[in-house]
Amino acid sequence: MPTYRTTCKVGACEPFCGLEVDVQDGRMVAVRPDAEHPVTTGYACIKGMHVPDYQNDPDRLLHPLRRSGSGWERLPWETAIHEIGRRLRAIRDAWGPRSIATYWGNAADSVSISLANTFCHAFGSPHSFNVLSLEYTDRGAVAARVLGNENLILQPDAGRAKFALLLGTNPLVTNGMTLLQRRPRIAADIKAIQRAGGKVVVVDPRRTETVKVADEHVPIRPGTDLFLLVGMIGRIIQTRRHDRGFVTRHVNGFEVWEEFARRIDLDRVAEVTGVSRGLIDRLADEFAAADAAFATTRVGVQTSHNTTLTEWAVMTLNAITGNIDRPGGVYFNPGAIDVPALIERFSRRRNPAPSRIGGYPQIFGGPPAAVFADDVLSDAPDRIRALVVVAGNPVITFPHTAKVEAALRRLELLVCVDLYVSDTATFAHYVLPAATMYEKGGLHFLTSNFEPHPFIEWKPKVVEPRGEARSEWDIFKALSRAAGVPFLNDPMLDWVGRALDAAGIGFNEELLYRYLVFGKLSLGRLKRRPGGVKLGEIRWGEFLARGLRTEDRKLHLASPDLVAALPEALATPVAQSSAFPFLLISGARRLASYNSWTHNIPALMERMNGNWATLNPTDAAQLGIEDGQRVRVTSATGSIEIRAVTSADIREGVVAIHQFWGHAYESGMQTSRRHPGVNVNFLHDDRVRDRFSGMPVYNGTPCRVEPLPQRRDALKGPPGEAA
Repeated sequence: MPTYRTTCKVGACEPFCGLEVDVQDGRMVAVRPDAEHPVTTGYACIKGMHVPDYQNDPDRLLHPLRRSGSGWERLPWETAIHEIGRRLRAIRDAWGPRSIATYWGNAADSVSISLANTFCHAFGSPHSFNVLSLEYTDRGAVAARVLGNENLILQPDAGRAKFALLLGTNPLVTNGMTLLQRRPRIAADIKAIQRAGGKVVVVDPRRTETVKVADEHVPIRPGTDLFLLVGMIGRIIQTRRHDRGFVTRHVNGFEVWEEFARRIDLDRVAEVTGVSRGLIDRLADEFAAADAAFATTRVGVQTSHNTTLTEWAVMTLNAITGNIDRPGGVYFNPGAIDVPALIERFSRRRNPAPSRIGGYPQIFGGPPAAVFADDVLSDAPDRIRALVVVAGNPVITFPHTAKVEAALRRLELLVCVDLYVSDTATFAHYVLPAATMYEKGGLHFLTSNFEPHPFIEWKPKVVEPRGEARSEWDIFKALSRAAGVPFLNDPMLDWVGRALDAAGIGFNEELLYRYLVFGKLSLGRLKRRPGGVKLGEIRWGEFLARGLRTEDRKLHLASPDLVAALPEALATPVAQSSAFPFLLISGARRLASYNSWTHNIPALMERMNGNWATLNPTDAAQLGIEDGQRVRVTSATGSIEIRAVTSADIREGVVAIHQFWGHAYESGMQTSRRHPGVNVNFLHDDRVRDRFSGMPVYNGTPCRVEPLPQRRDALKGPPGEAA
């Protein structure tokens, strides 16, 4: 029985924990953590232990399907490709390039991300939507302004810090201090900070799993993290605790923050956040005094109000205390592959136009997905009429679900490239079966900067593709030729590829991987090194000296548009009202779930037992709500009915409902349909967007909660799952 050393790949869970996989008769039969993996060192969570269930799922999509009057019908690949290509070309010719769109979701790998983006831009369209615009593009907006390039994303050097300020992140569950960081042994990092006499502070409206091992919990009012951070910055500058040497050498625009500091009213900050003035002062003093400190966020903050301004404040706090590019602070890993340069090289022919709705810029390869439905439902002749979805589930993940459903129904062509006939695929005209990572192998090169140090790892092919599943490379190459657009949006590469295919050599991903590793090591050597190859250490000080892309090689902390927007944001905090007295948060994650990608694994779905509305016992008592009772939750956008659970772990005035449920469609995912849950995104408004990135708000939506006639639902989830 052969055993392969590879990594976990369920959705896009970023730690990519090392696994040993046993294969028998062409089928994955067993899996266990790889104790020898140099990054994850024997760690793997419950999701990784169910990789065989994911790979061998009997509900997998195995053949191309086309919608007909009587339902789905199977058809040959060649027919599907020809028909889709012809219809895309006809829509583009009739309505213009902007009528074409793509979307890649969080299960997309580096190749499929690149393919989806370049396929869209090959038509001349700017509508290359992606999942990062729902939860992460605020980081790019700040990096572009402060560091000079949107792809210069900093990560915490967690294990060596003396003070960790974690805002809206629950790393014991998400397996990373911040989104995309490959650092799964978070418990060890927290213990290392504490053993060294340091401190871990979690800022979150919930008492999370991480709170329970941290040194201090700050139960902040949702949507007000910006106020807390600006208050801490103001306190540090007012008391002259900032690192004056670092600021002089490396910062441009500090004087603007000095002016803000003179005007900040810390008593009002305390009133807005629900965090006492004394605690704000102490947190600021301790952060500034620590030998090495970092502040970082995740989706709890990144999908809340004023997210770009909040990330700017995080960057500023780290900068003025001298905690950028130092051990125990935040740093940039240049990676084994220069990702910023690679993206620039392969996006030269893209259409950089901003979104029609809102005029938002493209960040990380595309406009914000929150404008998709409004564009489709508009009266513009060149509105979006065709959409190709790769490894994504927009009807479950996008805000304002009712509007998204209407938009998907209005499309003239919807094509889903997926492992399943997903919830979104129930609206599609064609569904194409994609191969899993285990059926194709590869190199996830776009996450190179999120490794802990320069490191590169080959993921081997473990089994043959099931049924007629194909790699995204083969699918998009064929679709490009059928639609008459250059593959990879590069006429020269397309010509070379056609010549190689005609000569029988083949134009495949292998050539891309050889290009990526050229000058570092041979692809053959990399393939012979299971567990990856370390290519160096972090060189502290190198980023500040040579890595910044700003003209003066300094941190620009006073971008004029951010500076102009901050006073207004601080004057208008998120407001509750008598009609909507609660704030709804939906950013909480669960260890057994990765968005909707684990929702067809029976053992995990039975463990999670759907989703629910968590209320503080005081709020529940005032409303006459008991555990298990069904309630109606209503926002200005919509209403849902869901069971309620009471927990002292949630702040009063807040209701928490997990996202990525609501599998109420006629999908091919039988387990998901047996455990549908409720889609909380019916309540979130896609027009409440961050002014800089266009990201929607999933945390801090005003709502009300009303009890429904008494009927209790048995809550069978294991202890801890309801928190």
